[in-house]
Amino acid sequence: MPRGVAHSPETRSFVMGLHAQGRTLSDLSREFDIPREVLSRWWQRYRRNGLAGLTPRSRRPHHSPAIAPSAVRQILRLRRRRLGPARIAALVGVSAKTVHRVLLRRGQSRLPRPHRRPAKRYEKSRPGELLHLDIKLLPSLRNARYDYEFAVVDDFSREAVVTIATDQTSATATTFLETVVAVLPYRVEAVLTDNAFAFTMRYAHHADRLTRFEQACRSLGIIHHLLRPHRPQSNGKVERFFRTVDDECLYVHPLFTFGARSRAVERFVWYYNYERPHQSLNGMTPVARRTLYFKQAG
Repeated sequence: MPRGVAHSPETRSFVMGLHAQGRTLSDLSREFDIPREVLSRWWQRYRRNGLAGLTPRSRRPHHSPAIAPSAVRQILRLRRRRLGPARIAALVGVSAKTVHRVLLRRGQSRLPRPHRRPAKRYEKSRPGELLHLDIKLLPSLRNARYDYEFAVVDDFSREAVVTIATDQTSATATTFLETVVAVLPYRVEAVLTDNAFAFTMRYAHHADRLTRFEQACRSLGIIHHLLRPHRPQSNGKVERFFRTVDDECLYVHPLFTFGARSRAVERFVWYYNYERPHQSLNGMTPVARRTLYFKQAG
């Protein structure tokens, strides 16, 4: 019998009547799917009080001890240290359920979100002043090979250049940088990347060595800025661009080959630069903002 099922007095009296006629409790347990120990309790109550003893009784405990006020204060003090119910229970010496009930009554069952300083937003004053560059791993194709999306976004105009590659080596990153310099119609002054080995050896064993990417930056007269570790939001413009490509291009139609994926991204980037209104640019396209800047400057 599942815990919590209360059989009616009629059922109980009928089963006890069969037992009084000679049926064993074991046989009745199997026939009615009621545990034998339950039938034994019914029989003892029936012998003491007759049919009145078979009335279902409340299972509520006679006494529910209250948690001590000092324990409540300790629970709340530990909660302010952002500990969970299980850890608080081990320190206070009560059950995790008791801790949860105390926190629920005091409105502390959910931890408040930690206060974070608002992000400092910035924007450069001219095209090419700073480019955000990053690499994104793409889902594998049918041949189980992974591809990599190289993207650069101009901080001022949001103009983007993208290519799909089969590796993320420093040589490939260098080729992509050279393509960006050749494609963009303005001088690239600086580029911002993370600390991946494709860009820098800062955290490698030979930290004093320059990667091919860093050597290319020097030869092209480009300042190479590196992100602080664990601060990906500093390169947020290109991260947001990756999401846009996913949502509006790569995940719209199934793409099963390297060529199909590359052509789809190429078409989307042209649309992104020339036709797609950009909210942060007050509805202008990246190319329109770049063109307006040089028109006003010249």
